[in-house]
Amino acid sequence: MKILEIRLGRYPPALFLQKDKPVIDALKGMAEKWVRHCPLVDEKGKLVGMVSIRDIIDFLGGGNKFDHLKKDYPSLYDALNRTALSNISYKPPFIETTTEFKDVIETMIEKGVGALAVVDENMNLVGIISERHIMSLFADTQTFVKVKEIMSSPIISLTPSDTLIEAQKVMTKHRIRRLPLISGNYLKGIITVKDIVKFYATDETLKKLANNNIEEIYNTPLSYISNKPVYTVDPDEDVGSAISIMRKHNIGSLVVVEDNKPVGIFTERDVVKKLAKIRGVEIFVDEAQKKIVAGRVAF
Repeated sequence: MKILEIRLGRYPPALFLQKDKPVIDALKGMAEKWVRHCPLVDEKGKLVGMVSIRDIIDFLGGGNKFDHLKKDYPSLYDALNRTALSNISYKPPFIETTTEFKDVIETMIEKGVGALAVVDENMNLVGIISERHIMSLFADTQTFVKVKEIMSSPIISLTPSDTLIEAQKVMTKHRIRRLPLISGNYLKGIITVKDIVKFYATDETLKKLANNNIEEIYNTPLSYISNKPVYTVDPDEDVGSAISIMRKHNIGSLVVVEDNKPVGIFTERDVVKKLAKIRGVEIFVDEAQKKIVAGRVAF
């Protein structure tokens, strides 16, 4: 069964831009569409690159993407409006519309990437498949794998009083998209790359950047930006149950809590990248039911 026949993913992508558009267009687009990836196309619609939300966080001060532009642009706001997206993009992994459904799943799991662009035989962009789409296919079954076997630990976190720029730097350094906010060993919230991009894309923040009040933006406490509920899971919970919780709430992570204290984080990436590598675990792709069944078959 071909990937286009089952329409797994988004067709066309929720957000895609021409490669010469400015970075600020991707910033605003990601905030509006609530997505983490923006495929780039040339003037004929052919796929030429990809910008992830982590690239945007890096550009906004988390890493060094803006550093080499400082000599050309007087401010970050100026750079956002004048730097072409092609300058911060990467060569994206992609699949074709003729790719078999089973091969798509295996490619995503094998590469452990966050998104695959979908192109036709002429490299024209037609869609995108993300980890969230893959997660939606996992069957509600017991896997006999515990959350603690594939969670990310030790937990990387900040406090609610830490600043926005600190979060950006930590996320960029560790290549992560979420930071639990912990105070006194207790979970107080969570901040994500989407939260940060949404904050930067507001009229109020952009106005401050235009007036070069960048330090005021950078010093914003994370408690001001973080306002979503945090969902948790026990480390001994079955991975299948954890996946069901994430699907129910349409979220990409759960903070792992033991004795009321956070000990790790369980994410879509952990499932896609790590589950198949656990000893004794096999993943079965049921093309007829459009489902992924994962479980430990040997102990």
